[in-house]
Amino acid sequence: MTSHQLDLFLDSREVTLANDVVAAFRNGDCGRAQDALAALRAEAPARADLPAFDSLLAFLERDRDTDCAPLDGDRLEQLVGEIDTTVAPASRALGGEAQGFLNRIWRKLAAAAARQPFDRARPQTHAAALYLRAQAHAEAEAEAEAAAAAAASSIADGWRDPVILRWRALARYRVGGLQSARWQVFSLAWFAADGFPGLLRELAAPQLEDDWRCFQAEVEMPDATWFPAWCLLAHPEFGAALAGETSPLVRQAAEGIPGLLAFLVLTGILAIEPGGYSRALIEERARLRAIDAGFFAAYMRSRAAGHRQHGDRRP
Repeated sequence: MTSHQLDLFLDSREVTLANDVVAAFRNGDCGRAQDALAALRAEAPARADLPAFDSLLAFLERDRDTDCAPLDGDRLEQLVGEIDTTVAPASRALGGEAQGFLNRIWRKLAAAAARQPFDRARPQTHAAALYLRAQAHAEAEAEAEAAAAAAASSIADGWRDPVILRWRALARYRVGGLQSARWQVFSLAWFAADGFPGLLRELAAPQLEDDWRCFQAEVEMPDATWFPAWCLLAHPEFGAALAGETSPLVRQAAEGIPGLLAFLVLTGILAIEPGGYSRALIEERARLRAIDAGFFAAYMRSRAAGHRQHGDRRP
């Protein structure tokens, strides 16, 4: 064997041993990871990723001996912090297997956190948040809905808590797509407008992003609370389904949020318009004008444009 052939053989062996380490971590096999890492260290003691593998192994060893059943909020918070600051950065050494490795950890913590109530002081420890991080979206949706129901009955205005609204929007979108998640997405715009652009980045929903850009371009002061109402102007076909989501709590809250009130009035108008010009339509349009003259003007422009396009003469 030549010197060059020997180098190739040694390189190949090191790669094989490194792959064994990664496979062991991917499967969460602590014993196999110990053996594979020892073999890799003996073969290539100067590898740059050995410290990262050591950190991951140390966490796996502790995790193997941890009983998740009695974990309380303090311990969950500690573990989430450790994963974020130590484990997640070290997992980059696993390359394409890093996310699967982390997902297993997050899922285990989420199962433990399911026994814990929603804590506004540390929402990152709630099962919904942890299932989202594990990319277990169906489980995240179930936990988010449970958190919303519990918060609504135990916390003042808990049903509109921004953290829970974000969980519900993300989970519903990941499970059912934008069509099934519009109400949850719009709820965040109404009740947590400052966080709405961040939600858009997380969702990465092309149609929603296009609508948001158009909204910002067409509205002089693009307050996110007006975005859902603007979407109804652009997509009136959504009106009937979204109207069915309205609850008494939402209607009560609308009195203090003009954009939400305009949305509710507009859903009523959309239901009336197919019947033609009527006193009810005149009255609802007057309500919309009283909420905001600028938005009412945009509504009337959209109706004029639609009538010209379809060639009818309805007002």
